Amino acid sequence: MDGSHILGLLLLCGSAFAEDNVLVTAERLGGKTLGTLVKDADLVDTLSGEGPFTVFAPVDKAFKALPQSVLDKLSGDKELLKQVLTYHVVSGNVTSGQLKNDMVVDTVEGMSKLRVNIYGSKVTVNGASVILADQFATNGVVHMINEVLYPLPTQSLLDYAAATPSFSQLVYIVSMADLIDFFKGGPFTLFAPTDAAFDKLPPGLINELLQNKTALVNVLEYHVILGTVYSAGLSNNQRVKAANEQELTVKIEGANVIINDAKVTTADVTVTNGVIHVIDTVLLPPSLSARYKR
Repeated sequence: MDGSHILGLLLLCGSAFAEDNVLVTAERLGGKTLGTLVKDADLVDTLSGEGPFTVFAPVDKAFKALPQSVLDKLSGDKELLKQVLTYHVVSGNVTSGQLKNDMVVDTVEGMSKLRVNIYGSKVTVNGASVILADQFATNGVVHMINEVLYPLPTQSLLDYAAATPSFSQLVYIVSMADLIDFFKGGPFTLFAPTDAAFDKLPPGLINELLQNKTALVNVLEYHVILGTVYSAGLSNNQRVKAANEQELTVKIEGANVIINDAKVTTADVTVTNGVIHVIDTVLLPPSLSARYKR
């Protein structure tokens, strides 16, 4: 019997022994807030239907962690609430064994895709950790996650940067390095320095780089990892290879994540072709860093 037949048999057996649909199953496993919001959005009949559905169900703590302004926005806009909730649902039975790193999945929401990543034994969806996987229901399977998937990713990495005023210098330098087409690819992880980070550079360094395209490209690629690495994929003393083939060093100090000497000030900004971590210091490759000790 091949793998596909075994998987089909497991799914059939799992559903056969299940007693509740995906919504009731999620509620029973700690997703009562999700159940309330599904009712508010008039989606009970949908998730009680034949399916099958795969639900990435945030636990109650995930909703409590959202800013009150976000909760108010969702409760006051029924269509937005529907959009967010259906973004957590995938058509079909998708078990953890079928997930692959940097896999993108269509959702019932229909516009934005989910990104799955696997870091050793950790499985994430848009950076949210799967904390309880493969809970079978009569009409699908539920994976409990520790964060609400919001906001939905609608912009590419460059589009997001261009729309963010604090990244104006980064966007300008990417353009001057002729890397716009490069950044349209992916998936990428970008450690994105703010304008304030560029302002901290030694006097004259930016002008020097702008006159040396090779060096400029080298600096920008030192901020990029090929592939998507959310916070869940970073660990203390980890060394990761940047797009310029040089290594970055990760330090975890309490709640702080440090990349070389740059502090991550905002982590896990999901974009359509990867993830952005905002940093407070420009990362200089070793050769430049030695010349311009800060």
